Amino acid sequence: MPSLLPRPASPRPLPPRLDKRRPPTSADTAQCDGTTPACSACAAVYNTECIYDPNSDHRRKGVYKKDIDNLKTRNSTLQTLIQAILNYPEEHVAGLVHQIRTCESLDTVAEAIIAKENGDPDDDDDEPVSPMATPPPAAAKPTFESQLSGKMGELRFEDGSTRYIGGTSHLIYLGQHNETADSPDPYAAEQYQQVDDPYCTWTTVTSDPELVQHLISMYFCWHYSFFTTLSKNLFLQEFQAGKPPPGSGRKMQYCTPLLVNAMLALGSHFTSLPAARAVRDDSATAGDHFFREAKRLIMEEDLHEVPALPTVQALALMSVREAGCGREAKGWVYSGMSFRMACDLGLNLGMHSKDAIDETEEDARRITFWGCFLFDKCWSNYLGRMPQLANNIITVPKFDVFPVEDAETWSAYTDSGISQAHSQPSRTRAVALQISKLCEISSDLMQFFYNPIDMDKTKGKQAELKKLSEIHVRLETWRRELPKELEPKEGGLPHMLVMQ
Repeated sequence: MPSLLPRPASPRPLPPRLDKRRPPTSADTAQCDGTTPACSACAAVYNTECIYDPNSDHRRKGVYKKDIDNLKTRNSTLQTLIQAILNYPEEHVAGLVHQIRTCESLDTVAEAIIAKENGDPDDDDDEPVSPMATPPPAAAKPTFESQLSGKMGELRFEDGSTRYIGGTSHLIYLGQHNETADSPDPYAAEQYQQVDDPYCTWTTVTSDPELVQHLISMYFCWHYSFFTTLSKNLFLQEFQAGKPPPGSGRKMQYCTPLLVNAMLALGSHFTSLPAARAVRDDSATAGDHFFREAKRLIMEEDLHEVPALPTVQALALMSVREAGCGREAKGWVYSGMSFRMACDLGLNLGMHSKDAIDETEEDARRITFWGCFLFDKCWSNYLGRMPQLANNIITVPKFDVFPVEDAETWSAYTDSGISQAHSQPSRTRAVALQISKLCEISSDLMQFFYNPIDMDKTKGKQAELKKLSEIHVRLETWRRELPKELEPKEGGLPHMLVMQ
């Protein structure tokens, strides 16, 4: 018969005895209260030495404290390094980053930075330099990566002008010429004329300053207003000062004899003065003597070998002049030379070189490129050929419209003088900006419908109608957004009417 008395309670099983010969398990350490030098359980219950690894148990306050200290030290190191990168001079940052990437301990680098900032003497060349210290040889020597990244498609000053060398060219590794060094002067071999009037220093064809002024005025009134290819103000500043004599130190940056003679050749077509003709009684020879002088300068002075902004402009003007004379083949060659040189100078790219380009030069580069862009589209439409300057190679922004310049009065200029009948603000750049937008639309139209590669391919009527509709919408948008002052009207600006 079973007993009715309650059974005695079973004794609570004791935790297993810690064995010195084996490492404590997680169950053993769970009984430990972390008291040092021996926990209560080991000392009172097991009567044995307390053995556990405080670093392996993250429930201990000591471990937490150590982790926090480690994090503080690491954060302090990272903050020191980041602050150094942000505050160091630009030329020292590459050396500091290289040292961080190759060091064995970031703490050592951070300590060296702090020591340098505190002025502690240290001759160790491996330590990073302070902002005011002289960079060590290791920091001054750029890495291959920094050299390559710094040269990938940059504008560089070379041969007296800013040029573009792409990243795929080995020429990026050639040493650059110093801007202050002696740059080749393409006109060095040309004999300087000792004349009294500065206007006549630009050409050897005539010594009549009034004729030169008259033809230049003709050019700016009737040709420049539509084919806006240069900065008028920058050109006139150098033109009116005259050609700098040898040893004067003045440079011909925006006005050269080649450009002036090209302008004189074009201006000759808007006058009936006999002096504007190579043969005084033959109107068909208008401007020929100035054009011959321009060609002589190109060949004898090797101007086609030295890229320069005025040379790009002159070649473009010479191309359109030849077209007007019915010599399309020659004009096409001159235009190609102009466009190639423009790309050589990187005029189509909206980027800056390491050598700072000031605002005036940047504006001159932009107005020149978009002028070439217009010449290119005129040639493409005229000859039915593909544009040489495609839209997909252009990153340079369009030029700015300067209110002061566009507010200058335009008046019809003839051999009899200035006519005030239809004088009004010139708005030259405003019109040129709208023309450049039209040229972009024209370029897309020719690329889609007249590209020889696609002529034999069947696009399908739906695709053609879709493209035509897209171009039509773009043209309508351009027309709708046209400023009111550029609307066609009686007595309107000639270049505005041609644009329409």
